This record gives sequence, structure tokens and C-alpha cells, in this order.
Amino acid sequence: MTYQSPGVYIEEVPSGPQPIAAASTSVVAVVGALRKGPLLTPTRVTGWSDFVRTFGPAHAAGYSAEAVYGFFENGGPAAWVVRVDPSVAAAWDVNDSTPALSFTATATSPGAWANGVSLTVAPDTTGGAGSMARAAVSGTVAVPAGTIDIPVTSSGGLSAGDAVVLLNAAGTSADAVVNTVSETAVNVTAAAAIALVAGDVVAGRTGSLTTVALAAGSGIKPGDLLVAQRADGSRVTALVATAVRSGPRLVITLAAPLGAALPGAGVARRFARFRGTIAGGAPTFSLGQVTWQVHPSLVPINADSQMANARATVSTGSVAAFSGSSFAMPGGQNAPAGTVDIDAQVRVAVYTEAVNLVATTVADVLSRFSFLPVGTAIRLTNGAQTTTVTRTGAATATTAGDALPQTFTTATFLLPADASDGVVVQCAVPPAVGELVDFAGDRLRIASVDNPTGTVYVLGFTATTNISAANIASDPGRFPVLAYTSTAFFPLRFSLTVAENGAAVETFAGLALDPAHPQYYARDGVVNGTSAYVTVAPRAVGAPVISETSTPAFAVPTQAGVDRAATSADYKAGLLALEAEPEPAMVVCPDTVTFTDALLQADLVGAVVTHCEQFRRFAIVDAPDLSSDTDLLDWRNTTLSSTYAALYAPHLLVVNIDPESSDRFRTVPPSGFVAGVFARTDRERGVYKAPGNERVAGIVGLSETYTQRRQDLLNPGSVNLIRAFPGRGTRIWGARNATDDTTWRYINVRRLFNFVETSVETGTQWVVFEPNTAPTWIRIKVSLENFLDQLWRAGALAGSTPEQAYRVRVGFPETMTATDIDLGLVITEVAIAPAKPAEFVIFRFSHQQLSE
Repeated sequence: MTYQSPGVYIEEVPSGPQPIAAASTSVVAVVGALRKGPLLTPTRVTGWSDFVRTFGPAHAAGYSAEAVYGFFENGGPAAWVVRVDPSVAAAWDVNDSTPALSFTATATSPGAWANGVSLTVAPDTTGGAGSMARAAVSGTVAVPAGTIDIPVTSSGGLSAGDAVVLLNAAGTSADAVVNTVSETAVNVTAAAAIALVAGDVVAGRTGSLTTVALAAGSGIKPGDLLVAQRADGSRVTALVATAVRSGPRLVITLAAPLGAALPGAGVARRFARFRGTIAGGAPTFSLGQVTWQVHPSLVPINADSQMANARATVSTGSVAAFSGSSFAMPGGQNAPAGTVDIDAQVRVAVYTEAVNLVATTVADVLSRFSFLPVGTAIRLTNGAQTTTVTRTGAATATTAGDALPQTFTTATFLLPADASDGVVVQCAVPPAVGELVDFAGDRLRIASVDNPTGTVYVLGFTATTNISAANIASDPGRFPVLAYTSTAFFPLRFSLTVAENGAAVETFAGLALDPAHPQYYARDGVVNGTSAYVTVAPRAVGAPVISETSTPAFAVPTQAGVDRAATSADYKAGLLALEAEPEPAMVVCPDTVTFTDALLQADLVGAVVTHCEQFRRFAIVDAPDLSSDTDLLDWRNTTLSSTYAALYAPHLLVVNIDPESSDRFRTVPPSGFVAGVFARTDRERGVYKAPGNERVAGIVGLSETYTQRRQDLLNPGSVNLIRAFPGRGTRIWGARNATDDTTWRYINVRRLFNFVETSVETGTQWVVFEPNTAPTWIRIKVSLENFLDQLWRAGALAGSTPEQAYRVRVGFPETMTATDIDLGLVITEVAIAPAKPAEFVIFRFSHQQLSE
């Protein structure tokens, strides 16, 4: 560069020849049939548990899992696994409640492993919530059709300009618009006259059919299906286009207009959740089929419209709507056995109790029913005998009917002629001050609540209404509880739960159907790519518009997973897929021994060896489990001949790791275990050390016991044996390639050349497009000589001097002609003298003479 001004300049210059990094030699590729996992997709695993997570445990269809286990058991660092069996994946249809297909789900990988997997789909309303502004009236006011101040306990989130609705206990309402707001009063302009008293409500309402302003709201997002649940439990839904926070408010714009304006609150019968259990097994169930966990007199019954808008949530999370006389499961699926939560209207029941009062006196009654308000009465009965006891004071009472003392079995509170005396009721949930009880048309506001015991409540009223004759013919002795209830806004999403053998293993909550939603169920990283069990497809073509009825409701299996045997073509496809991965230095295919056709077996072995020859890898081949040494030698001679492969026998006896097998032990091919020994030797000694005389870990025995005499026949034929030696364990006792070429007789020689060639190929990529001149040739020569010198000093190369161990020649005219340079060729000649193993260790002994 040219320097134009004074200063300090930093420059980086090359410091010397490019170093060559050592290539990996200890990573194996395993090609075979497996229980689960991706098909024809090389997958790197770094341990047995990592393998099991992806491909599952061992199974009877092949030996690849045991090969991986043996590899890691013997010190292997990493393996590339290619599953090849053409199995069929399990599949499910996820339907909505109509039932129409919403989308399909498929097991993450083919095979019968997924037949124990089940999917449960349920509504999810937990992701967010909101409500409109609401203020409670604090005094009596006659609102005209015009402008007036309404006293309130607080502003309740109301703002000037809000559209509101004015509500009173009778259920009458009037629309209005807020002019001004303070903490104690709201000035409104009402469209109609209405009388309000303390406890009545001023609540927001939708001023536009496409906009909803929530005074409090969170979790609602674009793409959500927004549900507005009115006070009576009825619902309306709309898709959210935008959700923008404006100060404390959440302003929601809807994708389509609502059918009608929505009030922010209403006076309606109160809902509560009643728990019970059902036997299940049918698509419908009635109230009579529920075993309740509350007092029988307090459970909901199908009378007086009590079950209007009722819903039942079963143990799987599915929601069944009440229709006519029973709950119907979505899509006609069978209800599961177990708990059921039923959302239905609340009733208070006039207090009645089975008792055992013997020789009862007035004092006994006043003591036993101490919660009885003054001025009210309780009726005691036993068959035809009846006595009414009316409390007149703390310790006084009057009686009517049969004289005391008597024995009684039932006690029933009598509704008073003056409601302000108080009413004793039973209720499944605590009543609240300000709520209303509808005594056959008389709606009385609760002024006080006392809870003397359990589900017994004493309600105080300010009204003096005579309710002694109040009754509902279809539901005698029980009266609805009403409340000012805000319209609830919440997103309706769905959850997907995956169970294996009945136990939930994954749950994906808050899923949405709209692609605009951040939790769109088919987006990568939501279910797909996250679940270890299933993948989901986008919505079916022609699926109905997103609504409450089109929300996914249940899943049904449509295809069972099927294990299928792999053919020779499948294994070759696996080898083809493996070509894209440069890391593996060894290849094993233990399933070759499962082929009963000798020609197909030889063809597959040949394909594995050819792959290794083409990609500079080393094949560890499993010999058939033969007892005849002659047959084994014949098999080697007719099937295998390559400097890139080695043959091993016998098969190994291991503890069975197949969880579905009852056998304690299993005989498996040795290739995976041998590959692990290769890797361990590479790490501890180096690739130049022959992987012989090395212990095999993770086995309990051999299928054949070989002696030296038997090995004398097999070793010259390049059959490497695994033998057991007393006191030294089971060891690999051979290190020959499956070839008659003595130059390449030993495994370490071939693997050393593979190592050097791969390292040089990777480490000299910088040469491409460099000037084909002497400086480049010198850099190549120095890089290679430095690398080879390190190997020589480590003992990988023979020779007492570097000149004896290796030679590197490059440049014009030594290795290239002018024509070569014109053609862009840089030719480097490398010769190395590999260290060869001491296969036959000979000690020659003779007599020593005293005179010598």
C-alpha cells in the first residue's frame, strides 16, 4: 500500500508454509435397518443415549443398533447413522368438531414404534384474557334519556368517548356514551331512561363492529380467534387482525365485523364448575351418568334452562356441549373414562338435611341449628310426624305441630315471609355479596353471607319481600343465582398432547390455525422440528374458515406404523446418501449377515467395499456366522478382495439390549465393536498402529472358539479372528486386509495412506488458483515435508532418517512438463515408508556353551 500521512500502520504477512491438519480417522458410518429415525438421512450421533433418542433402542430386524452400541462401548467418538428400511409411518387425522379434517399428523419417522403413540387435541383458552371497562354504581339514580352524572365506586377503566351500557338487577339495559369521568362519578348521555341503584353497573360496549377496546387485556395476538363469552355463557368469535396497546388499553381490530354490538357485562345466571367422574366409552353422556363429587342436592339438573350453554370438559381436555338431554363429544368420539368438569348454572338449595334427633327438645334444636336466623323456622319430620320450630330469640323459640320431645330424621329450612330475616341455603360454591337470588321472579340482592359449616350459607337481604311461597315447579326448592358478569374475551387456541403407551410425553399448548400467528401450529420450530414423535402438515385444502367449530377438536389414527425389511437396493441408497458426508473414515453394514441369499449378500458387501474405495474409507466386513473354517475361507475368497476392507469373525455374544426381547443374550456381528477398537487405537496410539492384540469390550462371549490350529488355516486367507485368551480377555487377533497383495497386507498401512491422503487433500486447498511457479511449489513441498516429518517422529513411518521415511517432489522439471503447467496441473509426488506391524514375533533359542 502507499502511505500518505505520518502514523503507525499494521500489516499482516504470511508467517510460513501452510500447516496441514490431521484428518479424522476414528468416525464410523453405520448403514442398516433401525427401529425409528429419519430415512436415508445421515445423522451424526456422539453417544449411545444420543443414538437412542433419534433411532430408538435395538430391535430384532437388524444388528445396526448393536453395532453402534459396540462402537461407543469400545471408545468410538462419533458415528454417522443411515437408516435404510422402507417402513411405513403412523399417521393421524386431526378433525374439528363438525367433524371435518383440519390437518394431518405423521410420526417423525416410519416404523411400528409409533403404534404406541396417541394424540390428544383439546381447546386451549389459557393464553390470554381481557375485559371491557366496568364501574359499579354507588347510589340510587334515575337516569333520563339524556345527560346525567352517575355516582360510581371507581372509574373502572372508563374513558371519555366510550360507548357504554347501563345495567340494573332486573336485567334492563340502556346504551349511553361517556362524556367525562372522575373517580366518583361518570357523566353520560343515555339513549333511554333507566333506574339504577347501588351495585348496578356501567360497562363498556363495542362501539364499532370491527373494533374491541379492552380496559384490561394481555396475551391476545394477531391471528388469534377471539372469543367473547357473554354473561349467559353464549359465545361469539372473530379473527384478530391487529392487537395494539394504547396506554392501559388493548385495542383489537377484527378481520371481519361482529354480527352485533357486544355489551361489556350483563346480568345473568351465574356459572360454576361441577366435578364428577364418568365411565366413558360412548359418544354421549347424560347428567345421570355422572358420579358427582358434590352433594346430590347441589348438582346441576336439566330443568328451568339450567343447562343452557353448559359445557363439559373431559379428562383429555376435549369439550362436549350440552344438547337436549346429554353432552355430545366433538366428532362423535367416545368419551374417556375419568374426571369430568361441567360448567353449568349455579343454584342455591333451601337447606335440608338428614338428621338423627332423638327425644328432641327446643333447646336441642336451637343448639343443633344455631345458625338459624331469628324470625325464621325449621321443619323437623319423621314420617307423618312434623314439628316446626321458629327461633324468636337467641335462646327462645316457638313450636307448632306435633309436641316435643320427638325423634326426627329430616330438617328443612322454611322460606320466610320477610326475606330480610335471612335465608339458610346450601350451595356448591360460595355465594357473594352483591349477587342476586331469583326467588321465582323476585330478584333479591345478597347483602351478607355467613358460612357456618361446609356448603351451608346464611344469606342476608335488605329486601322485605315475602318469599315463603316461592317455588320453581321444574326445580323445587332450588333458585338461580345471578350476577353482574363481565363479558370475557380470550383467544381460542388448541393444544396437542403426545402420549406414548398412555403416558403424556409432550404437550404443545397455545397453537393457532392462522399462519399470521406466532404460534401457528405448522410453523417450523413450533411442533415440527421440536417434537420427537410427530410432524404436522398445514391445513387441508378447502378447510373451513377459522371459527370455534373449525378449531381442532380430536385426533383419530388413520395409518398404523409398519416395519418393513430393507432390500439390497435400500442399503445401496443408504450408501449413496452417505456420499455427501466427508467425515466418516470407516463403514460398517452389519445387516449383510441377515441376507440368506448368498448372491445378494455378496452384492451388498461389494457395494460397501466399492463405496469405500471410491471415497477413501475403510470397510469392516462381518463374516457369516459359520462353524466350518473351510466354508468361511471359501466365503472370503469368493466374496471379498480389496485393500480397503478387512473381514472379521466370529460373531459376538452380548447382553440383549432389545427391550422387546425376552432373550437374555444375543449373538451379533462384530463390525461395530471392531470399529470402536479401531477408534480407540487411533486415539491412544495413532492410525499407524495395527488394530490387533486389542481388547474387545462390551461382550460376554464368542459364537465360536478358535484355536491357533484353526487360525493357521484362516489367517493366511486374511480372515481376522477375535479370540479369548486366559487372563487377557477377548482380543482382536488379526490385522490383515482382505487382499492377496502383500504391499497392502496390513490394515494400518491402508488406513495410514487414507489418513495422509485425506489430510493432504484438505490441507492444500489453498493451492487452487495460486500461481503455478517455484514459490508455490516450495510452499507445497515444505508443508508436506513438515507434516510427514511429524508422522515420522511419532513412529508412523519406517526409516532411521527422514530421507528413508518419506520423499516429496514437486515442480518443473521434476514432476511437471511445460505442457502440464500450460494445462494448469500442479503435480506433487509423495512417497512414504509405512511402519508395518510385527505379526510374527520370533525368538530363536539355542544352547549356550560354557566356552562361548
